[in-house]
Amino acid sequence: MVDRAEERDPRLNPPDRLPDNVKAVWDEIVASNDVAGTVDRQALEAFCYLVARMRQAQERIEEEGMVVRDARGKVQPHPALEVERKLAEQIRAWGDRFAPLVKPTRKRGYMADATAAAIANAPHLKGDAGKKYAGLIAATRTQAWVIDEAQRDSMQALNEAVIKIMPQYIKACAELQITPASLSAAVAPESPKQDKGGGSGSNVSSLQERANRRRTG
Repeated sequence: MVDRAEERDPRLNPPDRLPDNVKAVWDEIVASNDVAGTVDRQALEAFCYLVARMRQAQERIEEEGMVVRDARGKVQPHPALEVERKLAEQIRAWGDRFAPLVKPTRKRGYMADATAAAIANAPHLKGDAGKKYAGLIAATRTQAWVIDEAQRDSMQALNEAVIKIMPQYIKACAELQITPASLSAAVAPESPKQDKGGGSGSNVSSLQERANRRRTG
């Protein structure tokens, strides 16, 4: 059961008149949906009763079995099975109104991971001193993620990301004073060649040139 002692909007607390099993359902829904304080309390209450009663029916079936004997000793399906079925239909009729909130997640990628590691290892970006860079950090990590997504999508998408997003990413890394992720290691299909300069700028230029040749050729 969710601990209602945690601080939250009082409007999200269940009515005191509700049975404990219904309150438990209420708390589960509130915790998993991030519902606003303006939630339709009457609708939520009705939905919680449906879920709680369906669970009661399921518990009876688990305890007493799928079949029972009537007064004459005849074997028949447990009456709670029909109750469970009807309650499930009513719950489905509510659709996704009180379905658990699914928060989007980002896939891991070389560029995003390398950038996150560089930021985490930069002493000047930690603590209060790094708060002023919060917006730039978020933008840089997003750019790295977009490049990873482009690589997963197609070569055309990757080429466009290299030309349009990579310069912004490199500039942001310079402003944050961190070393950009090695683009050649991240996206080049062939083994990366060692440039004489050895710097990240030469890698970027080389990758952009290859992308441009593919686009024009």
